[in-house]
Amino acid sequence: MNFSRRKLASVISLIMVNSIAIAQQIENPPASSDIETITVQGAMSATPLSKMATSISVLNEYEIAERQGQHIEDIFNRAANVNFASGASRGRFVQIRGIGERSQFTDPVNPSVGYLVDGINYSGLLAGASTFDIAQIEIFKGPNSARFGADGLAGMINVISKETTDEFSFSSQVGFANYDSWNIGAAVGGALSNSVSGRLSVHQNSSDGFITNTWLGREDTNNVDEFTTRGKLSWQVSDELSINTVVHLIDVDNGYDAFSLNLDRTTLSDEPGFDTQESEALGITIDYQGLDFADVQIQTSVLEAELGYGYDEDWSYVGIAPGWEYSSTDYYFRDRQDSSFELKLSSKSRNQNAWVIGAYYSNESEDLNRQFFDFDLWQESAFDSEVERIDSAIFGQYKYVLSDTQWLTTSLRFASQSLDYLDSKLIDESIDHSDWGAEISYHQTVGQNSMIYGSLLRSFKMGGVNGQSLSKVDDEDVADFKQDILDNAIFDAESLVGIEFGIKGSNKDGSLVLDFATFYQKRDDIQYKNSIVNEQSFVDFYDNAADGENYGLEVSINYMISDSFDAFANIGYLETEISKITRQDGTSIDGRDQAHAPTYHINAGLNWQLFESVNWLIELDAKDEFFYSFSHDNRSESVVLTHTSLDFRLSNWQVSLYARNLFDEQYANRGFSFGNDPRDEYASHIYEQFGEPRRLGVNVRYQY
Repeated sequence: MNFSRRKLASVISLIMVNSIAIAQQIENPPASSDIETITVQGAMSATPLSKMATSISVLNEYEIAERQGQHIEDIFNRAANVNFASGASRGRFVQIRGIGERSQFTDPVNPSVGYLVDGINYSGLLAGASTFDIAQIEIFKGPNSARFGADGLAGMINVISKETTDEFSFSSQVGFANYDSWNIGAAVGGALSNSVSGRLSVHQNSSDGFITNTWLGREDTNNVDEFTTRGKLSWQVSDELSINTVVHLIDVDNGYDAFSLNLDRTTLSDEPGFDTQESEALGITIDYQGLDFADVQIQTSVLEAELGYGYDEDWSYVGIAPGWEYSSTDYYFRDRQDSSFELKLSSKSRNQNAWVIGAYYSNESEDLNRQFFDFDLWQESAFDSEVERIDSAIFGQYKYVLSDTQWLTTSLRFASQSLDYLDSKLIDESIDHSDWGAEISYHQTVGQNSMIYGSLLRSFKMGGVNGQSLSKVDDEDVADFKQDILDNAIFDAESLVGIEFGIKGSNKDGSLVLDFATFYQKRDDIQYKNSIVNEQSFVDFYDNAADGENYGLEVSINYMISDSFDAFANIGYLETEISKITRQDGTSIDGRDQAHAPTYHINAGLNWQLFESVNWLIELDAKDEFFYSFSHDNRSESVVLTHTSLDFRLSNWQVSLYARNLFDEQYANRGFSFGNDPRDEYASHIYEQFGEPRRLGVNVRYQY
C-alpha cells in the first residue's frame, strides 16, 4: 500500500478549480437549512442528544474547525473528563473518566476506549485520525458495552465523515503554521445519477514537529506526514432499499524522537524512531424498510493495516559516555486484519414501545515482528507473535413508555470472546470468555425543552496474555522475578458498573443549553500495567488490581449572550481511587489516584462577532496534575492553555488567523521514571513527552 504524494497538491488544485467552475454554473443553489437537532448516530438507533440518558460530548464540523487542528488529539480538550497519552508521534491512547490504556509495546491491547470511523473499528489506530471533512465526533463517556461491546468499557469515540448529498457540494482548505507546518485538502460530492450520489475527500498534513535533534543537526526527526482519503457512495436502489459504501485509505509516515536526556525539546538520538500506519478499509451498510414489522440494517466491514513503531532505545549516540553507554533500537511491526458483520432489526415505531434486536460477529488478527537488542544474549534479536480475537454477541434494546413524559430504556448485550496467542518462544495460550453489558435508564421530560434521567450501567473487557514477560522468563537479568512472571502469565477480565444522573435541556428560546451529569463507577479486577526494571532491562506485564472507584461530574453549557456574543464551558470533575496494587519493588498502592486521571478539566471560551464578517474566539483549556503511571508516583504539572483565532468571512471564503498555546506553556502528556543517561551513571529521572508549544498559523477555507 503505497500512495503517491508528489502530485497530491496538483490533484487537489485540479479538484478545486473544476469544482468551483461547476458550482458557478449552478443557477439555483439550495437555500441553507435551519439549524437541526443534534442527532447521536452511535446509539443503537439514531437518537436526539437531548433524549440520550448518558453523558456524550458531540462536536460538529464548526466546533472542530474552531480548534484549527488537523488531528483528533487537537479537539480532545473540548470534552470534559477526556485525557490522552502520547508515547508515540500522536496522542493515540485515550482515557475517559480516568480509564484507558497509556501505551502499547509487545503485547496485544484490549482497548478500554474504542474508536469508530464511519462504523469501521479503528480501536488502537489513532495515528491517522484526521479531522478534515468530518461532520461529527461523538465521545460516549462511561460504561458502554451494551452499545459497543468490549471496546466500550470506559467509553467510545464515534466519528462520522460528511455524508453524500444529491446537491453538488465542495469544500477545500489550505493552511500554514510555524515549525514548517502545512496542510491541504479538498472534498467534492453530489449526484452521480438519479439514484446514486458520492463524496470524495483527500487531505495531507505535514510538519517538522517540535523537536530539535542537536546531535544530527535536524529539526524534523519528530515530524508529521499524514495522508487521508475517504470516499462514500450512496445508492438508493428502491424506495425500500439503500446501499451505502465507504472506503478509507490512510498513509501515516511520522517520525518519533520525543524523549530527551536533557529533559527538554532537544534530543541526542543517532537513530531516530518512526510511527507509521498504512491502512485500507471498506464498509458497506444495507438498509431495507420493506418489512411490515421492522426495518433491517446489515453492516459489514474489512480493514487491513500495516503498522510500524520504533525508537532509539538509548536516546543518545555512540561516544556520549564511553564505558557507561549502550546503543540499541526497538522496532515493532504489526500486520492487522479486521472483519465484522452486524445484523440489526428495528421496530417501525421510534417512539411508542420501540425495540431493537441484533447479532454481531468480528474477527481481528494481529501479527507482530519485534526487532530489538537482547541484552541477555548481547546480540540483535527478533520476536514474533500471532494473535486472533473473535467476538460474537447478541444484543437488544427496548423502550417502554410509562406516560407522555416518562419512559424506560433497557439495553442488553451478551458476548462471547476468544483469544488465541502464539509466539516464537513457543508460548501458546488460549482464552475463552463470556460476559455481558447492560443499561437501564429512566427518562422524564420537564417542560417542553428539558429532561432528567437516571441510568444503571455495566460494561466489560476480556483478559489477555502477557507474552512479552513470558518470553523473558529465563533471562538472567530478571531471574529474581521469574515466579512473578509465571504467576502473571494471563490476566483476567475487567468489569465496570456505573450509576449516572443527569439533566439535559434549554430555555424557551434555545439561547441557553445545559448538559449536566454526575456519576459513580465501580471497577472490579482492574487491568493495570506493572513493570520490572533491572538496570537497562524492562519487563512490562498486565496484572489485575482488586478494585477501584471513579466518580465525579460533567457540565456542558452554551449561552447565547446576545446576537454578537456567545459563551461555552465544558467542565469535568473527577475523583479516582485504586487499591491493592503491589509493585515489583515491594511498595504498594492503596487508595491512590488512578493514572492519567486529572481531578479537574475545564474548557471555556467566548465567541465575539466584531463585525458581520469578522469573528474573534478566545478559549482556555485547564487541566489538573495527574499521575503518569501505576509503577511510580511521579505526576504531571497542572496547566492552563490559551488559544485564540480571528476569522474573516467573505462569501464562500473564510480566513482564520490563529494561535494555540498562546503563552507558550510547557506541559507534558506522558511520563516515565527510570535511569537512561550514561552521563550520570543512569540515575533515575522523570522523562516527559511534551505537548505542542505555541502554534501560529493561518487556515483558508472555501465551501460551496
